[in-house]
Amino acid sequence: MWDNHVHIENGPYTIEWLNEFIEVAKNRRLDGIGITEHAYRFKQTRDLIFTDGFRGEWIVQRQIEDIDEYIDLIEEAKRLGLPVKLGTEMDYIPEREKEIKDFLTDYHFDYVIGSIHWLGDFGIDLDAKYWDKKNIDDVYDEYYSTMFKLIKSGIADVIGHIDLVKIFGFRPKTDLADIYTSLAKEIKRAGISVEVSTAGLRKPVKEIYPSPEILKILKGEGVNLVLSSDAHDPQFVGYMFDEAESCIKEC
Repeated sequence: MWDNHVHIENGPYTIEWLNEFIEVAKNRRLDGIGITEHAYRFKQTRDLIFTDGFRGEWIVQRQIEDIDEYIDLIEEAKRLGLPVKLGTEMDYIPEREKEIKDFLTDYHFDYVIGSIHWLGDFGIDLDAKYWDKKNIDDVYDEYYSTMFKLIKSGIADVIGHIDLVKIFGFRPKTDLADIYTSLAKEIKRAGISVEVSTAGLRKPVKEIYPSPEILKILKGEGVNLVLSSDAHDPQFVGYMFDEAESCIKEC
């Protein structure tokens, strides 16, 4: 069993810092961890996500890492026999799909998590205040329309937190069961996986991603699942995986 979604960005790119995550994984009886740094953190990804608006302002303050240093660290860890995989979490921006594909072709990740955090310059998971004056149903419609594009794009091996849009507890008035079923069929057709992430339990929504409703539909369509914590600090590696397993079994 692996934790397939781990970020080490809150510390230095060193074996010592990486080992802190690995030790927690071992203590929680995990076999290894997949390191999946946010692609937007790397200076080399400016053309993939930058805008002249709020998204650009937010990204430029955090785009401080060099991807070659990151890759060198994980490859060194592998040579030392440490149980790690080299991944990245790629923000899907529909109008930058070609640039994203070109970037992923240049680097050889073990796998790519495809996620949606941005709808234009609207960061859906940054702060509940950014949802002020938003029509919740319209946001959900745009989010899942974009999700279909992500699935069909071929950039992702794993879909990250497929219902992240619920993070602050805002729910649509409309029933989305048919959309979830169509998503599940498209994911199965694409031959990719969906993560079951315990990160939602640490967020205002207090619910695993995906919800039991979506998880039942995914399993009904035979979609493959992977476990993840979306840990940004060592203490959250393998966070509440027992609960995630129980949720999967119940569904």
